[in-house]
Amino acid sequence: MRLRVLAVAATVPLLVACGGTDTPPATGRGPGMLANLPSCDRVPLDTEPEVDARVTGLVLPDDARVTSVVEQGALTTVEATIRMTPLDVRAHYEGRADIELLRVEDEVFETEVLTRAQQRRMYLRAAALCADGTTLTAVVGPDSEEAGLPEFQSG
Repeated sequence: MRLRVLAVAATVPLLVACGGTDTPPATGRGPGMLANLPSCDRVPLDTEPEVDARVTGLVLPDDARVTSVVEQGALTTVEATIRMTPLDVRAHYEGRADIELLRVEDEVFETEVLTRAQQRRMYLRAAALCADGTTLTAVVGPDSEEAGLPEFQSG
């Protein structure tokens, strides 16, 4: 008995750009996929009270609204929101001259950044909350590979 194998080629559009520092820089707000998220008018970014975040090595975009600061031994976790997309957050850190950018990865809906500033390291995860709003989770700790900062999720 002979079997015939029929090969079929299909073209599937690529919908998600994946990480690494070789990904082209962000080109602005509203990439197609983020436009499918709800309007930020329907997802409030300012419901939690704002708190003061004086953490050495914490470098957030100017308009970030900090809602939580928790110290856990040598690490400090900071939660915030901002009216930017995760790709805008990536572009913000790539354009800063006052920090050393150690690693960046993004997947459109989420960006991860590892920086060095003020002799400290900061791991930041920016996750899309709405079409042009993002939640920021930053963990700041010692400038060491063994500091216990979170690992990059995408690679």
